[in-house]
Amino acid sequence: MKTFKYFFYTLFITLSSFLYGCNQEDDIYEIFDSGVWQLVNYYTGGDWESNNDRYARPAYTEAQDLESLSKITITFKNDGTFTGTLDGGTFEGKWQADPSDRSFTVIGEIKASIKLSGKNAEFIKKLELASYYKGDSKRLLQLAPDARTTYMQFTHK
Repeated sequence: MKTFKYFFYTLFITLSSFLYGCNQEDDIYEIFDSGVWQLVNYYTGGDWESNNDRYARPAYTEAQDLESLSKITITFKNDGTFTGTLDGGTFEGKWQADPSDRSFTVIGEIKASIKLSGKNAEFIKKLELASYYKGDSKRLLQLAPDARTTYMQFTHK
């Protein structure tokens, strides 16, 4: 019986150190480089420090607006670049993130294949202003500007 307890104790310690010893940098690529992210909406009034988005209010609620937003996608690559689709065009740029403070930065200029206007221009501006991230590779990704009082939310396409 004593050997049995020792075995499980050793197994627990080994697994714990393995799970908690993972490099957080891997989490960045797990989150960002996990497929195509589709824009859901922009939100205000949420509590960025909490996972409780009960008070978050969507910027758009009309079906036509939501359909337009759903055409916007972004794919982050582990080489520090991203590509995406807009309503009627594409875009590309460079990014970096830091897991120690969950900061996010677009590096340099975002290049679009079309002249930006309307919701396409709104998205690119919000992406350029994004300074923080949170989310996971399975459900959602949120990007917020410095104030973290608003954010844009993505889900996997």
